[in-house]
Amino acid sequence: MAFYTIKEAIRSGHRLKLSLAEGEYLVEPHVLGRNRSGKTLLRAFQLHGPDRPKKATPWKVFDLDSIQHAVEAGERFRDPRPGYKPNDPTMNGGIIERV
Repeated sequence: MAFYTIKEAIRSGHRLKLSLAEGEYLVEPHVLGRNRSGKTLLRAFQLHGPDRPKKATPWKVFDLDSIQHAVEAGERFRDPRPGYKPNDPTMNGGIIERV
């Protein structure tokens, strides 16, 4: 299940490969939480992906229901990326795990 893979990747600082219907993403997961309606979300720094134009913000919110598969990419990251918000306002239903 993607939930536990993502939670552990945040805890250990591992990059993830996420498979979604629109393609594959390489991300650094930073915050796992829920919005007010209870939907589980991931805020991640996107390194590669099908919908990331060069000048777009690298931060992306993923709905866990749309993630088909999540695997550790083998690489680690040490520090939060610029723009990281530990108390992400999108996660107004509660934060489960964060960098």
